[in-house]
Amino acid sequence: MREPRSPSLWLTKVNAPCASVWVLKKDRKNYFGDETETICGKKWDWKTFKSTESYPVSSNLLEWVIGQEQALNECYLGLDEWVHKLKHLEKVRWFDAWKDRNKEKPETTKMVAPGPYLLLLGDPGTGKSLIGRALAAHLTELYKQQKIQLNDSICWENDVIPSEPKISCHPAGEGKKIVFVQKLKEAKKLFLQKAGIKLITYLLMSVAVVFMFAGFYYVLQEKIRWDLNIQDPTGGSIQTFYGGNFFKFMLDSFISIGSTTFLPAGMMLMFLILVVVLGRFGAVGGAKGIGGARSSKVPKLIIDNAKKSAPFIDATGHGSAQLFGSIAWDPLQTGGLGTPEHQRVSAGDVHRANLGILYIDEIKNLKPDETVTLLTVLEDGQLPITMRSRWNSAGTAAMAVATEPVPCMCFLVGAGNFDSIGQIHPALMDRIYGYGKVVRMNNDMPNTVENRRRYIQFIAQEVSRFHVIPFNREACEEIIDEGRRRSNKKDALTTKFRPMIAIVKTAATLAMNEGLQYVERRHIREAIDNHCKTIQKQILEHQMSERGKLLEIKPEGAKLGQIYGLAVVKDPYSGEMTGNVLTVKGFMEARKKNPLKGFYKVTGIAKEGKARFISDSVEKVRSVVLQKYGADIAQEYFTHIDFAQAYGVDGPSAGVTMALLLCSLIEGKPLRQDVAVTGEINVGIHNSTKVTAVGGLHEKIKAAEIWGFKKVVIPAKNFEHSIEPSDYSIEVVPGKTLEDYLRECLAEA
Repeated sequence: MREPRSPSLWLTKVNAPCASVWVLKKDRKNYFGDETETICGKKWDWKTFKSTESYPVSSNLLEWVIGQEQALNECYLGLDEWVHKLKHLEKVRWFDAWKDRNKEKPETTKMVAPGPYLLLLGDPGTGKSLIGRALAAHLTELYKQQKIQLNDSICWENDVIPSEPKISCHPAGEGKKIVFVQKLKEAKKLFLQKAGIKLITYLLMSVAVVFMFAGFYYVLQEKIRWDLNIQDPTGGSIQTFYGGNFFKFMLDSFISIGSTTFLPAGMMLMFLILVVVLGRFGAVGGAKGIGGARSSKVPKLIIDNAKKSAPFIDATGHGSAQLFGSIAWDPLQTGGLGTPEHQRVSAGDVHRANLGILYIDEIKNLKPDETVTLLTVLEDGQLPITMRSRWNSAGTAAMAVATEPVPCMCFLVGAGNFDSIGQIHPALMDRIYGYGKVVRMNNDMPNTVENRRRYIQFIAQEVSRFHVIPFNREACEEIIDEGRRRSNKKDALTTKFRPMIAIVKTAATLAMNEGLQYVERRHIREAIDNHCKTIQKQILEHQMSERGKLLEIKPEGAKLGQIYGLAVVKDPYSGEMTGNVLTVKGFMEARKKNPLKGFYKVTGIAKEGKARFISDSVEKVRSVVLQKYGADIAQEYFTHIDFAQAYGVDGPSAGVTMALLLCSLIEGKPLRQDVAVTGEINVGIHNSTKVTAVGGLHEKIKAAEIWGFKKVVIPAKNFEHSIEPSDYSIEVVPGKTLEDYLRECLAEA
């Protein structure tokens, strides 16, 4: 199989087809208009700009969303409804009930209206997550304008029922202050306790030491009395009284002295040891217990909105514990056995998204029990935090812990592909239809001057985001051309920007590796052709390349009974396609003896049961030839069409290939071998056989280009709708009817 032409040849080739291509590429003086526009306070001349350098990039994420105006309008409408709802809640002072942890929490079903919600459906890369983040930024501005207050949430110890911690909510930024004040109080209390204990300890130690010294002093005095042999009150001496037994004398003296000195000192020391031991287990003075746990009454700040910006929480792929909060129970999680219940509470995504955006991509993947809990959140705007686990753990005391209701009034933005419609939980889908909006994301946008300018904005944004060098004007034009090609429409540009980001980054890296100041057109072509293909496309192209080494394809000269058709090979999972050239051969012989006993056979195609379209094309070709020549190829001829070196060919685009082959055989005129064709043949009316549009045109033309064909004939509708001849180095010719195709394909006499 021939190697693809290099990008440099694509730009400099001067033969007839490519010369016209080069002129079209250069004639773009007004491609972006000729006026000067003020962007972010800076003037930008669209007619004369040379590169994206100095293009003013907005810090507002909403302005980064390109080609989704309808989706943004629906989002704005939803945010207006959301702000109106919050203003009403502030008017009725709904949040006041949470300021005091000891107050009873309100019944939401009577005060809080459900909704609004958004469900964004579209292909990957169209900007769904960007819209979610941008809405959070816009919501922050709306809150400032409407003076809507965000809240912090604090979890407190319940002195009466410890397994039911209390919840309080406060204006954003005050939560840290309250917890800090409580920590100071706790620290002051602990300091006083420790200081008092230490004072008592030192006092007891001092008294014990005094008693001990007194005891030893009295013992010493008794020893002196023995040595002096002092007489007792009866007139006898001490030694005489004890018979000279010093140890008996000292024992009696020690017992007498110890009861008033050593015994009190020992009791004091035992008391001190008891205090120290109890303190080691946290029973005195809040000292650490097993595993480092503390018996503390300091509340826990579970929701912190000190930044005062509307929260954006991406909960994509999160399990039940992450979504709805949980109670920690493992000593490695809690900090040690004995950690108070309120210190083990962890808020979920729905709580952290209170008064903000809760974004869930691939929302169809939510489990049924998670969806039911989410419905409670959406309806009530509050949810207690209790133990949840993806493993459904049991047998732990943490399962008995449940907080008071925690506010979780979040603006749900769900997202998914179009196949999500039938896979989302019916109850959730019903809520979205009833209280929210389902928004279709655009896959493309019109190819207008305004939208080409938006592509320049997109390139400048990515240059700024990834800190790469700017793109010159020609490189920008090539990115736009690639956007047009990926839309499969001549008058449209793709809005699937994520694959385009890969091209921008790769091309910039290639240019920077060369030490250039700007990215050039050739870097874009190299990135597209060699570096930014999906793995499915790489595999398909490798398979076709390996198979191409065995194919007998020679696009030169003219032959009777052979034609080249174009097809695509498609990955069934990703939808990626690559072009393929088919060699189609034919044989016809008139049945002279019995003109009603011929046959019509086509080989190399998908068999019955697996063929979706090719079988219809085979039947239509028979009728087309009968209409044009009055001959039945199935009865008056032995007719055999073979898709040589092919297996399982399917699709309507083989129809015109077979029809042209049979027309050539009937008329006895050879077919040009440097021309490849594609198109769906149709039964003709009014002596005209229409050739209608087929899919995969870009891939088919590129395959013909790689093989070295000089011309490709395609349906006129495809040419008008999606094909720009300047994208290719071969001649692309439109054909409306079978006669148009015959004029281009039959060799001149």
